[in-house]
Amino acid sequence: MDPKDYEDYQKNNVKDSKSQIKEYIQIYADMAKKLKSEDAIELEAVKNQIKQAYPEEIYFTLVDEVEKPVKLTLTETSKEYIIPIFTDIREYAVGSAKIAKLFLDKLEMKVLTPEDISKMAEEDEYFQGFVINPHSQNFNMDRNGSF
Repeated sequence: MDPKDYEDYQKNNVKDSKSQIKEYIQIYADMAKKLKSEDAIELEAVKNQIKQAYPEEIYFTLVDEVEKPVKLTLTETSKEYIIPIFTDIREYAVGSAKIAKLFLDKLEMKVLTPEDISKMAEEDEYFQGFVINPHSQNFNMDRNGSF
């Protein structure tokens, strides 16, 4: 979500926002489906747009009572995990409701910047990345913001 849209949401409860990264991910998904490959050279321009948009936006995630993010472990026995992040208020509303059903803790929204995500990557060796809009786009990026 554009930080200016978030300010507008906080001040005026305006939930209408644009997310460039969300739009680029949708273009990427549509193209990959038509090309039947995520390695197609035609996707490189869209991948670059996603990488450029990522640091320009803020994101939303779910945290528990002690402000720790919801962790989705990669396997049942692994300590490695990813976190769900959402590109806008609407995505958060739908996705957080579904994820909250899986946890006993009371979960709340937290705003994350790309810098916050980088800090997590530096401080926690088990943090492997994040999934953007897990219930609609399900787009994964690694701990460094790459594919």
